[in-house]
Amino acid sequence: MIELSGMVCTCAAAVAWGPGEPLVMEEVEVAPPGRLEVRVKVLFTSVCHTDLSFLKGEVCNCTLLLYAVLR
Repeated sequence: MIELSGMVCTCAAAVAWGPGEPLVMEEVEVAPPGRLEVRVKVLFTSVCHTDLSFLKGEVCNCTLLLYAVLR
């Protein structure tokens, strides 16, 4: 296994830049884990109904979204 815990990683990510915008695949840089953080390898994921509602612009609870991003 390759040790990447102290390095910046480049990963593929599905990104929507705003409500109603399509998901696009982009390369993103992920900073090394900070103190009391860990890096995990995600093999599979899915999109839940709430994610779809945000993507469609049906839900606009910016406080909740900002909290989730900054946490």
